[in-house]
Amino acid sequence: MKLRGLIVVILILAMIPFFPEASAQPLVILPLNNNFSGVPGDTIIIPFQLENLGNQTLENVTVYVTGPANAFLYESKKISGPIEPNQTYQDTLSVKILNTAPGRYNLTLVARAGSIYSEAQVTVAVKTLVDYDLRVDVGREYPYGSNVSVILTMRSKANGVIIGRIGYTITRDGENVEDFATTIYLNPGERWVKNVTLTMPPVGNYHVRFWAYFGGKSKSVTASFRVFQRNLGYEAYFRDGAIHVFVYDEGGNGVPDISVRINGISFKTDEGGTVSYLVTEPGTYEVVLNLDGKIVTTFVEVKKLFISYEQTNDTLLVRVVDSTGKAVPNITVTASGPLGKDYATTNTSGLAAMDLKKTGYGTIILKAESSEYMGTSVTAKTVEPPKPTPSPTPTPSPTSTTSATTTTPQKPPKDYGPLPLILILSGVVLAGTSYVAFFRPIVQEETIDRYYFVKVRAPRLKGLDGFSFEKRTNALEVRATKGKARIEDGRVLWEIEHLEPGEEAYLQVLLG
Repeated sequence: MKLRGLIVVILILAMIPFFPEASAQPLVILPLNNNFSGVPGDTIIIPFQLENLGNQTLENVTVYVTGPANAFLYESKKISGPIEPNQTYQDTLSVKILNTAPGRYNLTLVARAGSIYSEAQVTVAVKTLVDYDLRVDVGREYPYGSNVSVILTMRSKANGVIIGRIGYTITRDGENVEDFATTIYLNPGERWVKNVTLTMPPVGNYHVRFWAYFGGKSKSVTASFRVFQRNLGYEAYFRDGAIHVFVYDEGGNGVPDISVRINGISFKTDEGGTVSYLVTEPGTYEVVLNLDGKIVTTFVEVKKLFISYEQTNDTLLVRVVDSTGKAVPNITVTASGPLGKDYATTNTSGLAAMDLKKTGYGTIILKAESSEYMGTSVTAKTVEPPKPTPSPTPTPSPTSTTSATTTTPQKPPKDYGPLPLILILSGVVLAGTSYVAFFRPIVQEETIDRYYFVKVRAPRLKGLDGFSFEKRTNALEVRATKGKARIEDGRVLWEIEHLEPGEEAYLQVLLG
């Protein structure tokens, strides 16, 4: 047995020179430095050497680096020329550190030529990067009376947690307004945001300084703004069915973005400095304006037109009054009937005469319109006046043959022209409000010092049922001689169940 084993060993040793050198590594990559360090944003240069230990020429050799996918940006190269046996080749590869967390990372250098390849390890130590951004967001100009919002933002650009101090200072014309400082920590990519609100700051020039100190690195940013007040004027009035508000500067130019409240509804003036608010009901509307911090309150009285009428033969006499019973002149009245339309304008007594020959008889639609009042319309019932009966012509007597009898024809009624209408108008003018007194209730209002008075009188020809009165005002106390009066939701309400013909009642309001 020992002899047989010895023979086997001798045969193996004898065959070794005939084995091919396949186990030898023909291509080797060697890093010339194994340890590197840097911070995010740095580019590391890795020098390396290639050796061809084989007996064949190597071509199309590719070298590259691999490692964590999202931590680094890797370079790869292709060697342009061949590498002869026993020849060396030196070059470099670059690796850029991305926003990678601090730590030690193992990277692999790879050289490949077809199916032949070689690997080598290097280590990259990523250090903590302390970096951040500061930002101040604030407008340049603010009118006095508005709030100012200053937004401070810090964003971490570090690759790890950073801890430090942060703060701000706000001054006005060199005097300190507000100081703040605190210690915070931020994770990578995290933000710190603070909204500093200055409530109606005074007029002046303001300066904001925002600062931070982290990891031995200090930064600061600044911003400035101005609070100003203008000498603004305004107009508030009713026209064409809407309340209009116009705000202007010293040059008469419209001012935009002015806060306006009409009966509690908020608006902003447009580019022309105007606000328009459509109304459908008469009454007193409260208008509140914020003129660069100066609060102004005014009232716009919206009155509605009322129509009453009376037919006299071919004329329809129309009277137009407002909600207080006052006659309104220069109002356009339109009468529309079966045959057509007629137009007229009220005189100083609020009267207009409509020609029924133009409109026809029957149902007549009366409309009163004005740019300064809310219009109205009523339906009038008219009748055609009776036509005069012609007088019969006398017939001569058959027995009267000796003498001729001459019959004098009856004279037609004398034409006085528009005299009846003139008499009617004169009577209305002389009577003042007597027309309303006979057919409609009269409501009168008056303000004396801190007292507001309302008088209502029933028509003289009939009583007044279910009377109600409402006015929006700041009232402290109300009293009435008849009916029920109360204060509710900023309004004065007065209700009377019944007044006898010609009876009067009074309301007294103590204003706040």
